[in-house]
Amino acid sequence: MASETVDFDDIYESAAVLPGRPLEGEAAPADDADRIIDAFRAFTDASCSLESAFGQLQRRVERLSEELEAKNRDLERSLREKQEAQEYLRTILERLPCGVFVLEDGGEMTLCNPMAADVLRKARDKAGRFKNSELRKLFAASADGRREETEIALAASGERRVLATSGTPLEDEQGRALGTLHIIRDVTLVKALEERTQRGERLAAMGEMAAELAHEIRNPLGSIELFASLLGRECAGDAKLWAENIRISARSLNTIVSNMLHFSGPLSPVFAETDMHEVVRDVGAFCEPMMRQRGVRWEMALEAEVALAWADRGLFKQLLLNLIFNAMKAMPAAGSLTVRTRNVARPADGVDDVDARRHLLELQLRDTGVGIAPEHLQRIFDPFFTTNRNGTGLGLSIVHQIVQSHSGDIRVESEVGRGTAFTITLDTLP
Repeated sequence: MASETVDFDDIYESAAVLPGRPLEGEAAPADDADRIIDAFRAFTDASCSLESAFGQLQRRVERLSEELEAKNRDLERSLREKQEAQEYLRTILERLPCGVFVLEDGGEMTLCNPMAADVLRKARDKAGRFKNSELRKLFAASADGRREETEIALAASGERRVLATSGTPLEDEQGRALGTLHIIRDVTLVKALEERTQRGERLAAMGEMAAELAHEIRNPLGSIELFASLLGRECAGDAKLWAENIRISARSLNTIVSNMLHFSGPLSPVFAETDMHEVVRDVGAFCEPMMRQRGVRWEMALEAEVALAWADRGLFKQLLLNLIFNAMKAMPAAGSLTVRTRNVARPADGVDDVDARRHLLELQLRDTGVGIAPEHLQRIFDPFFTTNRNGTGLGLSIVHQIVQSHSGDIRVESEVGRGTAFTITLDTLP
């Protein structure tokens, strides 16, 4: 509001023509003119005061508006930070590897992360109550004070699960009970691993005992084999055949005992330059009488140009014996067992490189036995796994250990009713 300059002479002159005033030429009372002048002066002063007050009010409104905008920005930032914190906590709850949930006094679940929902999904009925009475007691006990973690077995829909639960009461600032906070973990796999570890420890103890027994058994077995061999030389006819059967049976028992010794302790190969063709011939000469007795035809196709490998000759003889005995058991009604060697290129070598053919030695034993069922192929190298009623389940496990100790590779191909092939790949010496 702009102020205007007041000309008191004009006000005085205009006052001369107001009603009740003397005409021009007449004398006007001085006090009336003064009052009019004072009135306009007071009006001007009031206008100036109002104008000043309005300016101050306008500046205060502007300042309050700025303060309000700043408060709004702070409030928006605070709300945004709270939302980010809530989202952060929600993400943590969703990603936690354990279940977290809150139960009110009435048993209603007010908070539950996905892990808890998955664990408790089959533990609650349609009404939301927990089916297991022991689980209900554990959750209710948390309202009386902090409860340490407790394990409980839970069976639901044909599944057995082991849950580890702990809980603590929740209170507000005034100490009023709000419910109970519970943490729950599915430790089914952990318990299974613990049981497997304990079983492994028991097996290790049995292995130590078996090793002691094996050492005691091998000596009389060696004597039996030796005397049966001497007896076979002195006898003829059926007696010679019986002596040979005794020798073969003693050798078979000695192989089983050797397997137990290999399994009970770590393998310690003694590496040396080894001609694998010589190893195959030696093992074949030893096993051929047994195979001939069972009606198994022994065939060798030693095609590798380079058969030298850095290996333990004794362990590889044990490996071949295990594979041959396993093949003979798979051919109860005769058949054929073929051993084949060849040089193959490494996967990264070029097929046109002539020298690349000499980098690896492949040794394969193929039988025409009953074959291995597809569901058993993944387990044949597991210790004590066997489909043979009279087997120990150690032969192929030791074969796998020997191949691994030589940094080699072993593959199995089998077709039920047609036979099985074990293929071993080793590095050759340059």
